[in-house]
Order: sequence, then C-alpha cells, then structure tokens
Amino acid sequence: MARKKILFVAEAVSLAHVARPSILAESLGAESYDIVFASNGQFPICENRSEWAQYQLESISPKTFLQRLASGSPVYTEMELQAYVEADIQALELLQPDAVVSDFRLSMTIAARQLGIPLLAVCNAYWSPYAADQQVRAPDLPAARFLGFPLMDRVFSAVWPVASRYHCRAINKVRARYGLVPVRSLRDYYCDGDVVLYSDTPSLVPTHSLPDSHHYIGPIVWSPSMALPDWWDEALAQTAPRVYITLGSTGNVDLLPAIVTACREAGLICLVATAGRRGLGSAPPDVYAAPFLPGNLAAAAAELVICNGGNPTASQALQMGKPVLGICSNLDQVLNMIAVQRAGAGLLMRAGEFSPVRARLSIAELLRPEAAYRIRAQALQHEFAANFDPTRNFPRLLAEYIG
Repeated sequence: MARKKILFVAEAVSLAHVARPSILAESLGAESYDIVFASNGQFPICENRSEWAQYQLESISPKTFLQRLASGSPVYTEMELQAYVEADIQALELLQPDAVVSDFRLSMTIAARQLGIPLLAVCNAYWSPYAADQQVRAPDLPAARFLGFPLMDRVFSAVWPVASRYHCRAINKVRARYGLVPVRSLRDYYCDGDVVLYSDTPSLVPTHSLPDSHHYIGPIVWSPSMALPDWWDEALAQTAPRVYITLGSTGNVDLLPAIVTACREAGLICLVATAGRRGLGSAPPDVYAAPFLPGNLAAAAAELVICNGGNPTASQALQMGKPVLGICSNLDQVLNMIAVQRAGAGLLMRAGEFSPVRARLSIAELLRPEAAYRIRAQALQHEFAANFDPTRNFPRLLAEYIG
C-alpha cells in the first residue's frame, strides 16, 4: 500500500503552534506516512527532523503577533490573510498531500477546501463553539491599567460578542472571494476544520453536543530533546523546594526578574527557562537558568510551575501532577487558566495584576499542605495518562479519516 502524505502546517507566531504539530508528526510511523512539515524556520528547536521533508511557509513575525495581541487588534489584516491563502494554495498544489494537519494557520481552511483536501485543525476546547463554559475575562489590555481588572472584566464580557465578530471581518472578506460562508465568531474561526482535534481533556474543558468530527486527543505536551545543563545535578541536590519558571515565547518577559525574586523570597530554588528572550545577569546561588530546559523533567523536579498560563506549559505541569500559577498576557492564556483554576489545579493572574506581594501570596496558597491544588493536579495527571495520550489518539483518528 502506498504511503499517505501528510502535510503539517505550523503558524510560527509562537513556539506552541510549532511544537504541537511536531509532536503529532513524530507520532506517525514512517512506514505508513510521508511527512512534510511547513513553517518558516522561526523555531528550529522543534521543527527540524531529518526524516521530514521541509517546506518554507511564511508567517507574520512573533513580534507583530504579540504587539497586536497586546493592543487588542485583529491578529491578521485582510491583505495578510489573502497572501496566506494564495501561498497555502500554492503549497497544496505543489505537495498534493492526502491530508493537512494545521495549528493556527487560519487561512488553510480556505485553501484546503478549494482543493478538496481533508483538513485536521488543532485547537483548544476552550475556544470551541461547543464549550460548556464560555466565560471570558479580560486579557492584559492597556485599558485595564486605568479601569482596574474587576471593571475591565465586566466591560470585556459585555463587548466580547461584538468584538469577536469584528475580529472575523478580515477572514470573512477573504472567505467570500472563495465562495465560503462567513464565520460567526472567533470560536467558529479557530475551530474550522473537517476534523477538529482538541489539545485538552473533557474534564478539564467540558463541551456539549459535540459533533462526531470533534475529538479530544489530550494535551499535546512538548519538551526539547537536549542535554541537561551543567548545573542540573547541583540544582536537584538542593534540599529546598523547587519551582520551574518559564514565560515561553509569549509571556511578559519583563516580569521574569520580579517573579524570580518573589520565588526566592518564598524560599524556593528557581529552575528558569528564559526561551532566549531575557537574561538574568549574574544569577544568585539559588537560581539556575538556561535558554531552554527539558520542561517535563523541570516540572517533575519542581513543587510548582509558574508560566504564562498557556496550554502547553500548563498541561506539562499537570502531566507531572504539579499545580500552576499562570501569569497571563493574552486571551488564549486567560481562557486556559480559567479552566485550570476552575479544576482546582492552579491560579490565574493577569500580567497587569502582578506584584511581588501578590505573587508571594499566590505561591504560598498553591504550596499550602492542606490546600487541594496538588491533589487536583495529580487527578488530572492520572486522567491524561489513562485516556488522553495524543501520540496514541492522533494516529488512530488519522487512520480512521484517511485510511
């Protein structure tokens, strides 16, 4: 039987959107599939595999992406989306894949439908139009500095339905040119695929009336394959409790020194992954830093994980049974931490709410022996391991849909 060709498309505006499809690609057997990985090379740490064919597909820069998120602007302009669709169609015509697996390449649904190629869209269940809890809270927008987050949350919740439709204007203009009906909201926009793969579990992010084409495959957790830093054994030999700190590629990296200071004042040994975005200068003896760390091992070695609240790192903490303090900047991170906090496995803090005092109080609460955060995180750990391993679920679903 001829091997199927699968095109994995990573929109390289953040590390997560490249890491997740790379994990799914790695789960496929080379004897059954030819894999093509399309991205722009922005995050080579997780996209370069010698056994994969590579295809260059341009994206807007992570800097532009973060600036637009921070201002509350639509992530893409109509002109950018039109150019994306044209580039996507060109890629599909050249590569002729049997299926496309796309992570946040929102133009690919248009291109794939033009050529009749099945599209499997990777997203999170908290974005689903079928999410049982569609509560929203404000991300770290500039206006919150003046209004305060309690008032900003009420304002944001009230205007969100209108804002969501506004953020779909550009894609709907492009969709109309290709004869496609408009999407009604960001939830429909982000979950638009022939098959939708949720990087979540139903207990963490419940849904209702889910179509047969929507599937929970489990949290897609990535950790770089790399040598341990020279200081690793020394850090793990320390008797004080440890915290794993990483703000990834999209957190407010300016807060990193203050987060480290708050953790040190709480008596924690700090394992810090900077993602190469900010140095910590001459680190004191209880701070161990590197641009990247094997996050699974760092989370396993820690009592607590502090991150940007995004799904990949928060899920990595829960996979190891560790509670999470999510210091969130964008709406995706806020929605993820709403789910984690509701499950009792962590606490949500917006970056604009951060203060050293508040951070120390949150750390103390999460580490309180009588608190249930660790128990709930361990319950989710067991659920992940029992039924929601994406490296098992994804190959099975792919085979069901394309043979």
